[in-house]
Amino acid sequence: MAIQWLRCGHHVYVVSTWSESRAASSMLYHLLLQTVKTQQSAGVSPGQPHLLLYHLDDDKDVKKAVKNLSKKASGGSLYVIADEVGSDLSINNFQTLCDKLLIQVPRLHLWAASYFHKNAPSGWQVEHLTRPLRSPPAVVREVEQDKKIIKHRDVKPYSERGVPNHTDGPPVTRLYHRGHSCHRSADCVTCGREVASFLHSLRVGVTERNTTSTTLTDTSSGTTPCLQWRDVLLLYWDDVSGDSGMVTELQEAGIPVRVMKDDDIEDVATARSDVVWMADGHHVRGLERKVVVCLGDSVDDSFVPTIPELFYKTFRLDLMSRCTSQLVIVYANDWMWQ
Repeated sequence: MAIQWLRCGHHVYVVSTWSESRAASSMLYHLLLQTVKTQQSAGVSPGQPHLLLYHLDDDKDVKKAVKNLSKKASGGSLYVIADEVGSDLSINNFQTLCDKLLIQVPRLHLWAASYFHKNAPSGWQVEHLTRPLRSPPAVVREVEQDKKIIKHRDVKPYSERGVPNHTDGPPVTRLYHRGHSCHRSADCVTCGREVASFLHSLRVGVTERNTTSTTLTDTSSGTTPCLQWRDVLLLYWDDVSGDSGMVTELQEAGIPVRVMKDDDIEDVATARSDVVWMADGHHVRGLERKVVVCLGDSVDDSFVPTIPELFYKTFRLDLMSRCTSQLVIVYANDWMWQ
């Protein structure tokens, strides 16, 4: 829809509503910029995209967003795109933003996306898009076990894809962080060595002119490009330091891995650098890679009930669903992936 608005000469505002939508919003903004350049090279004068960052979990920022966006309305019209708009905690403020903008702007055009279907603004048109077009069946089967889908029903279950699958996808690779010397797999040298060995077995980063590279089919296009380091994400459920055991072991194995910081969001979103990014999985919502490594932890079972369910019930949905081909799961306690 945003492309159509640009073609009609409108300014389009890509709105990030909270910290965990930054990456998706940045990716969308840069995709729209590419569209504008293509249209300009064809002699068309399109509108322009703009990226706006807010923290709607702060009531003051809601007022700021309403004020700023209302001022940007041209002739009473405003065109807004918002992806990954919120979680169970912050979605109410997004509803407030929508309702107040609707009062302030006579001709408001606002499209938003979220997988939390129960929290759509009251009275707004809603479409449920549930066909798994990006991930292969092998990955879908893992993701659809998430508690937010099968237990709490916060997220709609997958429907039938509707078209034949190219393949079931590569089998999910399962590694085990058990009996190792540290609790966190992200700090584990042994796990780092096993992950590095697996990535090298995929021939990631090996060029065609040197040897034949392993290829993984991307179910969205049916193509089989050679794997590059930028095709790989390492996802954890918390922050990771650059000198952790996982990172140092991968680097010693010749793998160019970097830990994502706030300043790296644009680089990660656009896959500009040919490196393996390691990130908190909740901060890359909306991004996808061919190879995704999900890191679990070794935590004493007595600790599990003290963890807010918000955190431990979304590993499948937030981390595994980023994968479009080869999924790797590092297991510790099974509860983490339930």
